[in-house]
Amino acid sequence: MELSKRMNAVVSMVKKCDTVADIGTDHGYVPVYIIKNGISKKAFACDVNKGPLEKAKTNISNYNCSDFIETRLGSGLSVIKPFEVDTAIIAGMGGMLVIDILKNSKDTVQSLKQLVLQPQLDIDKVRRYIHSIGFKIEDEEMLIDEGKYYTVINAVKGNEKYDRDIDYIFGKCLIDKKSDILKKYAEFMLNKTENIIKNLSENNSESAVNKKNELEIECKFYREVLECL
Repeated sequence: MELSKRMNAVVSMVKKCDTVADIGTDHGYVPVYIIKNGISKKAFACDVNKGPLEKAKTNISNYNCSDFIETRLGSGLSVIKPFEVDTAIIAGMGGMLVIDILKNSKDTVQSLKQLVLQPQLDIDKVRRYIHSIGFKIEDEEMLIDEGKYYTVINAVKGNEKYDRDIDYIFGKCLIDKKSDILKKYAEFMLNKTENIIKNLSENNSESAVNKKNELEIECKFYREVLECL
């Protein structure tokens, strides 16, 4: 089975364990891959939508994994009991939705050994929330897949706080590793944002001035992280 570059990065973060839950499993390829590659002994394929879960059941059966993967219909981690799994995967969702899923199942989250998260937006808020619930970020990977930037976070139990805003905005692990992809992303975003500011320079409306001020703050962070890379 071949996964996308993005999902390969996700499964590569999963530690060998007894049980994994894939939240928002869609077609169920991630739990199938995890079982087939001996990463986990058992997996739960979970989705809030019945249609994708039925497709997941078919794929699980086609790959002869029905004895090892159980499908569950429901929202987020609400279908997982505390201490039922070691690792939860939440990938391909907006950052605020990821946070809501974690908030709505606090007891289950606190029983986990590992969180593997791939939020699409608001990644800085996800990092801050991870720290607020007693998890530390052990590793991150940033990649480009089909022209889009993605970040995968591996978090485990532990206490941790970052001192700088840029560590939350861009990821301390990525900065410490001097990630080439992060550098490329920051350069791209700095250039894009500076061009927007330039286009706004002749517009003196209140909204344009406010927007320009916001973007100049963003540029400051891009320049700051580039100095570290």
